[in-house]
Amino acid sequence: MKKILGILVIGIFFLAGHLGAGGWNNTLMGCRALGLGAAFVGVADDPSAVFYNPAGLAFQQERLALSFDGFYVMPEHIYTLPNGYTAESRYTTSIPQLFLSYKASDRLSIGFGAYIPYAGGGIDWKENALGFPFKSYLGVLSLTPSLAYQVNEKISVGFNLNFYKGFLNVRTRMDPFGPMEADEVGSSLSFGAGLLLRPRENLRFGFSLRAPAKMRLEGTTTITVEAPQVGAVKMKLTSTTEFNLPWDLEAGVSFQPWPSFLISFSVQYTMWSTLQEVNKTIQNVPLIGTIQEVEVMNFKNILLFHTGCEFQVAEGLYLRAGIGYDRSASPAESLNFTNIDVDKFTLLGGIGYRAGRVTLDFAYVYAQGKEREKSVITATGFPGLERYNMNVNILGLGVTFHF
Repeated sequence: MKKILGILVIGIFFLAGHLGAGGWNNTLMGCRALGLGAAFVGVADDPSAVFYNPAGLAFQQERLALSFDGFYVMPEHIYTLPNGYTAESRYTTSIPQLFLSYKASDRLSIGFGAYIPYAGGGIDWKENALGFPFKSYLGVLSLTPSLAYQVNEKISVGFNLNFYKGFLNVRTRMDPFGPMEADEVGSSLSFGAGLLLRPRENLRFGFSLRAPAKMRLEGTTTITVEAPQVGAVKMKLTSTTEFNLPWDLEAGVSFQPWPSFLISFSVQYTMWSTLQEVNKTIQNVPLIGTIQEVEVMNFKNILLFHTGCEFQVAEGLYLRAGIGYDRSASPAESLNFTNIDVDKFTLLGGIGYRAGRVTLDFAYVYAQGKEREKSVITATGFPGLERYNMNVNILGLGVTFHF
């Protein structure tokens, strides 16, 4: 029995040390905004302003607007082992969201959003890829009430609260273990603010801020050893996972040189240096007590650049296009098969059509990664190289009702 418990402990450390979910940042917000290259902080003229810049709610023309958007994300994570074998993970996910804006008075507007600003995806390594299956999902849902006030004809300010709900699921199996699972949920609170300047009718400058948050997820971690001499030994233990979310600062400008054409640009500074480590605690382990495992992340601050344009080709019909460059936040030492983070060049585009009180928006994104390498010591004691990359295709569809 002590031998089995020892094997169980090894399994716990293995599971605790691999909790990533294939990406932390998520900028899939609003199909129209995404078609504009996600350079929307200086535009902010539809309900997705709740995320991009809450100050934009104050300048919106409609009394009430309600948007439903959904994205189908098709990532390809690529991991090349030191022996040259290349494994691929394809974990497709669907990400729904909702945004609402309401003009309560000439100067005061309110809004609400339900969306996933961080993570929202995962990895799914098949057994023939790594020698064992490994599936992981991490998502942070935000419920965001917002308030905006129009100071005068040229200035508005906005504020919001972010009620975060986090979800973590891990599933794996590795000899001599049976199934190993982790299921945890938790919540946190953050705030945001925005400023929109409109010196001319066709020119806007936008600024937004999202404060950091400390996430604490609680639940269970289950390890099973299938031992022929005693059958399956299963331990279901109380566990917690803790990590920090970053500061986000963004600035942008939009310019409409003529009524049928809009161009926008934004730069985002994300302070991922708040994510230095992920702390995993598992309690009441037999013969041991509490196990604490620290996964060192040492993320760095990054700059993201996005630009896009919108052209009205006919009454109610719009074409959009944009490009972006997203830097990776992970240092080489924190790269592993659960945390594949690379620089990405993105191409974005979309089509919008408004008929009466309804607008339909379609968006497409292709992100191409730049391969990264990591030096490792192999099981034989010789130096080797691991390679990491990812490419992503994303389809988005949205409908907005105007009242």
